[in-house]
Amino acid sequence: MTTILEVNGLHKEYHKQRTWIDRLFKRKGSSLYAVDDVSFSLQEGETLGLVGESGCGKSTLSRAIMRLYEPTGGTIRFLGEDITSYEQRKMRHMRKNMQMVFQDPYSSLNPRMTVKEMLAETIRFHQICQNDKELNEYIDYLLVRVGLNANDASRYPKAFSGGQRQRLCIARAISVKPKLLIADEPVSALDVSVQAHILNLLEDLKKEFQLSLIFISHDLSVVKYISDRVAVMYLGRIVEIGNSNEIFENPVHPYTQALLSAVPRFDVDQGKREKIALEGDPPSPYEKHTGCPFYSRCPKRMNICESMAPSFYATGATHLIRCHLAAEVGYQ
Repeated sequence: MTTILEVNGLHKEYHKQRTWIDRLFKRKGSSLYAVDDVSFSLQEGETLGLVGESGCGKSTLSRAIMRLYEPTGGTIRFLGEDITSYEQRKMRHMRKNMQMVFQDPYSSLNPRMTVKEMLAETIRFHQICQNDKELNEYIDYLLVRVGLNANDASRYPKAFSGGQRQRLCIARAISVKPKLLIADEPVSALDVSVQAHILNLLEDLKKEFQLSLIFISHDLSVVKYISDRVAVMYLGRIVEIGNSNEIFENPVHPYTQALLSAVPRFDVDQGKREKIALEGDPPSPYEKHTGCPFYSRCPKRMNICESMAPSFYATGATHLIRCHLAAEVGYQ
């Protein structure tokens, strides 16, 4: 398989400016560590699910990959090119191959532009069509392909429901025929029945347009349905990554086990999964942790976890876990 995206040691920090109170008491400015040393790769035609609690850095990571947020450190290689330091003009043209669908479809659409004007703006910028006739036919095709009508092209976003608006956002994203699509919680604001239609649409489009997909969600059932591999994030770090079946059937990291224990299981053959309640709240992202950031909440913590950050250990060919427990049971 061809590696389409490779992220190595990615960091994103937000520096808080010193206030007059800080200066009065001679306090230093603080930094928020939103993404902390994240590394992973994505293969051509693969779907990677990204899960974790709210505030763990999933959305920040996706925007850093798109270069909507400037990374503080690390590298991003896309289609074999290091795009980490691309200037904005060059990056805008690179986004023909990498597109994003956001959580709130209404805020992603210009309320003063018709559907045709919005789609045409993107298609013309990336020079997808040669003339107006071809453009009109292509817009009609896109609308029908995402489950809308061709005559919807003359309508404004306010005339559509939430699910229909998300279909418009997907149509705009695939209009430039990208290689990579990042979907940041695209169904979390939709009804369950609408969610199923959007997920099936993404699956169909992935096959038709040969897309690679990063799917971000806090709904683990949705992630299991659509993902080939799953990466679990906690406080800006990936703590476990592997094949979807491996993660859901045999989670190793205590945080992953706690997340999955809260997912209802309706298959009686699977047996009951003991619910794991995590104590306390996640530590402050303004603190740089020398040890494991999950230490204060981990039910299986050891002394080494407080002072030393764990490395990745392989539990299989594609299953990696960032936990000292893996070393204890003999993983390499």
